[in-house]
Amino acid sequence: MRNVMGLFLVLVLANPAMGQSDYGEYGGATFIAVKDTKTIIVDLPEYPALIGERIAVRINGISTPSLKGKCKKETQLAVKAKKFMTEAFQDAELIDLENIKRGIYFQLVADVLINDENFVIRLVEKGFAVKTSKKRKAQNWCKKVPTSKGK
Repeated sequence: MRNVMGLFLVLVLANPAMGQSDYGEYGGATFIAVKDTKTIIVDLPEYPALIGERIAVRINGISTPSLKGKCKKETQLAVKAKKFMTEAFQDAELIDLENIKRGIYFQLVADVLINDENFVIRLVEKGFAVKTSKKRKAQNWCKKVPTSKGK
């Protein structure tokens, strides 16, 4: 097993693409499950099972309520968000990943599109997410959540 892992690390580290921050896009992911309010599990059918099955994909650029929230309001909102996400991905005809990057814990971070629409738009419209940036502090879901219309 140690030899296999060593070979894997040599191949990964020797790959010139590993130095790139963007791994491109992938069309036609297969939905498996919603892990939490910002992470889905997918299969990537065009890749071997080792790297293409049950891959965690964190949705890029959002802050969402946590299932282990700091207050009851946050936890309840997270449960609703997870249900909404599960239904949306189960009903999706096409799931694409764009602007793929590598996150911590070997997960992918990507813009996730359902039927050619960025899923972040749906999450923000429903009040289940806010867009984030490096300059913006994390959302406090226990306070009143700002709507996308500024009300």
